[in-house]
Amino acid sequence: MYKRNLLFFLPLTALLLIVPATCQADVPTPPTPPPPPGGYCGTIYGELSANLQAFNLVLSVPPLWKPVPGGPTLFSANLQQADSNTGPALSGPNYMPGVQKQLLELKATGIKAVMVQVGFPVLYEPFYGSQTALQPYLNFYSQVAQAVRSAGLKLIVENDALLSADINTGWTNLVSFYSTFSWSQYMAARASMAATVAQTMQPDYLVLAEEPDGEAKQTGQTNMNTAVDAAQLISGEISAVRALNLPGIKLGAGFGNWLAATPPNGLLDYINAYVALPLDYIDFHIYPINNEAQAILIDNALVIASVSAAAGKPVAISEAWDWKMENSEFGVLNGQNFRARDPFSFWGPLDAEFLKTLQSLAKYTNMLYVAPEGPDYLFTYQTYGGTTANGGAANCTCTTASCSDYNIVHTETSQASNANAAAQFSATGFSYASDLVSPADNTPPSTPANLTGTPSYTQVNLSWNASSDNVGVAGYNLYRCSPSSQGQSCTGVWIANVTATTYVDSGLAENVPYNYQVQAFDLANNKSPVSQTLSVLTFRSPPNAPSNMVATVISAKQVNLTWTPPQSGSGLSQYLVYAGSSPTALQQIATRAAGATSYNDMSLSPSTSYFFAVAAVESGVTSPKSPVAFAITDPAPNAPTSVTASATGNTTIALTWAENMVHGGLPVSSYQILRGTAPGSLTLLTTVLNTNYNDKSVAPGKTYYYKIVAVDSGHDLSAPSSEVSATTP
Repeated sequence: MYKRNLLFFLPLTALLLIVPATCQADVPTPPTPPPPPGGYCGTIYGELSANLQAFNLVLSVPPLWKPVPGGPTLFSANLQQADSNTGPALSGPNYMPGVQKQLLELKATGIKAVMVQVGFPVLYEPFYGSQTALQPYLNFYSQVAQAVRSAGLKLIVENDALLSADINTGWTNLVSFYSTFSWSQYMAARASMAATVAQTMQPDYLVLAEEPDGEAKQTGQTNMNTAVDAAQLISGEISAVRALNLPGIKLGAGFGNWLAATPPNGLLDYINAYVALPLDYIDFHIYPINNEAQAILIDNALVIASVSAAAGKPVAISEAWDWKMENSEFGVLNGQNFRARDPFSFWGPLDAEFLKTLQSLAKYTNMLYVAPEGPDYLFTYQTYGGTTANGGAANCTCTTASCSDYNIVHTETSQASNANAAAQFSATGFSYASDLVSPADNTPPSTPANLTGTPSYTQVNLSWNASSDNVGVAGYNLYRCSPSSQGQSCTGVWIANVTATTYVDSGLAENVPYNYQVQAFDLANNKSPVSQTLSVLTFRSPPNAPSNMVATVISAKQVNLTWTPPQSGSGLSQYLVYAGSSPTALQQIATRAAGATSYNDMSLSPSTSYFFAVAAVESGVTSPKSPVAFAITDPAPNAPTSVTASATGNTTIALTWAENMVHGGLPVSSYQILRGTAPGSLTLLTTVLNTNYNDKSVAPGKTYYYKIVAVDSGHDLSAPSSEVSATTP
């Protein structure tokens, strides 16, 4: 009968007003639950409904015994996403946001407390082998406790044992770990973890043990099937927690309503053993509500309450749901069979009736708190798909896609997570909220503040401060529009409703202005005013880079560049030309107009390596650089050699020289003759094609100095030759 549902989880601002938004979603209206299918499902539905009706008739008559004051009752819910049976995923860095979403959605129903299941040995250091390995789980449950308090809710922690043999088992090594304990060692370990839970979470209510028969089955500690031994374990836990002297923690322990009435170790044996302990209250669970030969099981709730009251103990319920079974199936099928029936939408009215009955029972017995199990069904159900062909009609199971108990249960947890994120509630959730919030809620949440957003190319990451509400904020409407230019107003359109105070708006256009506003709503669909407007401009992606970059060596000082324009070059305005001595040291050297696809770099050094690239500029945005092109300039020509100068008359000097060819260079095409009347002070006299020249412009009796410079076909100049001189007679 032991239960649990396992969960896997898996700027620029402008003070503008968006024109009143359209298409607001708020809390989506849930579909009307279908009627129960005929036959087998209808039989279960009819039996359970009749049992609830009969029990409510009992509750209509005042009790002959006096309940111990425990109220006003804290109507609560199970924070199932923090259930320790989830397994190692609890310690993941992205797990806590899912817990916070469910917490906020539960608060929106009007609850005043949440119950968190923290089973042994999830906070017991020897289970992990080191304090370092344990620490992430201590951190997680400390964060959970803080989140509950920040939400203004009371915290109930149930410290039982983790599941080792169940559809919801999330840990793989429990069977072997449990087998290492003797009974005395097990009691000591449970006491140690109870103290750790109290110290780490400091709950308002701590259930030290629950469902002793279930704990015996899961752990192999059969002493839990004996009321006196189970009480001994709880006594050790009480001592360990009280030794911490933590203020304000009320301690309880309990059992299920399904225990056999007759001794030995029947329901009364456990009640009497537990009320004798220094507990603050007695806690119990309700799951089967069937009419059995041994008792009407839901009526056992009044047996527990009355005997506890006689001992001066108030009562509470930390878990309760209406398991879907015929009377004849009690003790035949197991809990996971029943849990696989729960998720179907046609049970919705029966679940709502059960929740109302719990509230009546709580008021009748003046309970401390009531925390229904099944929070998934406050948000979503699945569609029943049982047929004769797939076998579902015979056992009241099967979705349209699967008849696997495991798949049905775990699909429900995933769908509930999605519903929490989107502020969706089922008809059962609406019913529970309407019961808890009285008078009707007409107060809107506060306006979301500090809306900010970080744009990228096709999305905007939005965040804002949480709103407050007299009951609880269910979610937020997001509105968006695109004005003609940034900073202008426009008509907002609803795009999403979310639970979190963040949203990623994706699939946007680049380089487009967007305006955003956010609005809070509660489960009664009271809406806050819209926030101030956030105006953002998405980024524009860089244009494509030019391609086919080619560097052609022209001479010792010139390299000609060519390239192909970028594809889809919309808005192309110019090119930026880069050069450098290495691919990672490029500097811009020139710009070229949009229509140009070439550039001649004519200021280079001979015999030098150069790297070149080009980038395109489109609408003010520069593309990445093109692939780099590489070139080595030609060598410059060598200076002429064997230069001679001799006077051949009073007014003539004959010059001769030899060409000094350079390997790999361009051919020499001409020679420059430099002349002067003083050493080292020469100017260009003329240019010739041959390797000799008669200078006929000299004067008699005067000395002249000469140097020769070779010029190649690329107009590159050699260094001047050695200097020679001649004197006319």
